[in-house]
Amino acid sequence: MRNKTRSSLLILALSILLSYGCANQTIDQVPGAYAAAPETTAQPKQPQPSAKAHPEPKFETPPEKPEYPIRPFETETLYDLLVGELAGIRSNFDIALQKYLTQARMTRDPGVVSRAAQIAAYTENRPVLLEMSQLWVDIEPESLDANSLAAMSLSHYNRYEEALKHAQFALDRGHNEPLMNLVVSANRANKEQRDTLLKLYPKLEAQMPENTFLQLTKAMLQRQQKLLPEALNTVNKLLTLDDSMQPAIMLKAQLLYQSGKKAKASAFLEQSLVNAPNNKRMRLQYARFLADSDLEGAHQQLSILSQQYPNDPELIYSLALASKGLKKHDEAVELFTQLTRYPRTAYAAHYELGLLAEENNDIEAVLVHYRQVHSGSKFLPAAVRLSRFMTNHNQLDDARLYLQKLRLDHPQQASALYQIESELLAEQQLLREAYDMLSKAILREPNNIQLLYTRSLLSERQNDFARSEQDLRAILQQDANNAMALNALGYTLTVHTDRYEEAHKLILRALELNPGDPATIDSLGWVSYRLGKYDEAIKYLRDALSKLPDPEVAAHLGEVLWVTGQHDEAMSIWKKVLANDPDNSTILETMERLTNGITGQ
Repeated sequence: MRNKTRSSLLILALSILLSYGCANQTIDQVPGAYAAAPETTAQPKQPQPSAKAHPEPKFETPPEKPEYPIRPFETETLYDLLVGELAGIRSNFDIALQKYLTQARMTRDPGVVSRAAQIAAYTENRPVLLEMSQLWVDIEPESLDANSLAAMSLSHYNRYEEALKHAQFALDRGHNEPLMNLVVSANRANKEQRDTLLKLYPKLEAQMPENTFLQLTKAMLQRQQKLLPEALNTVNKLLTLDDSMQPAIMLKAQLLYQSGKKAKASAFLEQSLVNAPNNKRMRLQYARFLADSDLEGAHQQLSILSQQYPNDPELIYSLALASKGLKKHDEAVELFTQLTRYPRTAYAAHYELGLLAEENNDIEAVLVHYRQVHSGSKFLPAAVRLSRFMTNHNQLDDARLYLQKLRLDHPQQASALYQIESELLAEQQLLREAYDMLSKAILREPNNIQLLYTRSLLSERQNDFARSEQDLRAILQQDANNAMALNALGYTLTVHTDRYEEAHKLILRALELNPGDPATIDSLGWVSYRLGKYDEAIKYLRDALSKLPDPEVAAHLGEVLWVTGQHDEAMSIWKKVLANDPDNSTILETMERLTNGITGQ
């Protein structure tokens, strides 16, 4: 029975392979980040790209793909390929890749190799993708697809010099994107690696002296190296070859702006728009430049764009925000109302309409719009705004009922909503209720770091330092390198105990993990003061205050200065805070305590 079944499968395999060609199979497209995964064996499905800090660019699709001759395979090969295809149909890509990879190595068939590369790209198996792309080039050195894929794969491993050879192959044949992909990916490289790339450009320029795309990518590399004058010089030369090249125009404008020549950047784009009045990207960039110093001008440009592209919700949204910034209330309301009809912008638009209604103290509109924010990035901010608005209008019980209902409707957001309610209670000085609310949430999620941290702060406010320390240590048990918890625990020990050496070590570790953080530097200054290291304390506290002009930091620095006899400077620092906030309790308490001869808190 087993042999008979296998024979039937092989017949089926042969019919499938002949019908759409395993040996004929090529990558229809070679995207920069991923290739396609087969939805069916005959029609690959294009995946949605993942969100990345530096998204990988995409390659052009070559105009023609090679026709591979159909040739017979060994029985074992056919069987493996069939298993691989069936696994792909069932979305079992590990098996599909394993089978195709084995046969790609054995047969060196270009169709099999390209298929293995396709699956490796889709599953983000970068080592296999690199192996297959190099194997493909070895088998078919003249394949544009293979060279493009090799350029991408090698650049991912920072092997830019090797990648450039394959990108040049494509560039020689009129395909620019492999080189663009390489240069964009070089943004994550180090300075030395980009220098190596730039040193290879003179040879390329000698071979292709009038290739504008080569000049564009050179300017991009120079910009990445922060060689702004050199990049400007390169792009200016490029524009003498082609003064209408949009990417070059955009790059020059950005370089001028980045060099601090903001007026020149805006003027350059304004002039460029004379020759390209319908260029969307250029006008949008011009509007962004203007927004820094001329919001009215930015509004005018966005108005032009919204007329040219009346159904573009992102443009309408930008125009609405500009209208809001210019206090054009009615226009902003009209635009945001228009945006509520687009699924992509509806929730954000309702949130903005809620903010505008708050400004007008339009209670009914506030309630309506914030309640319409059902998901997205504005969901939690809307819950915060609406619950606070209700509380400020003597509707605390209603606000709590609203948050409870949200927890039922959105269980995945329950922890954040518990925290919002606890903070609402704490703002009303209902600290015990806030603590109990957080404890209830922590029973559901005992390892939720944010809930534990917030509860530790509430414990400290209630002078329950033991429980505060307990929650912070629970965080550090899960994440020994949590800089926030290390700093908080160190500061708590500094203020409420005499365990200064232990506190000092915790805070130093926090600063090592989060260098330059002003709150941690303030903690380090304060624990140094408690340890009697006054000069060190003053140094840290001055640094903290320069980065974070906060009353508590000012109080700390003033206290150390006062204790070391520098009364005039201490008074000057305190009075500067009081000039903006005459009733600041932190500064007033510090001044009263020290002028009465009481030090240390």
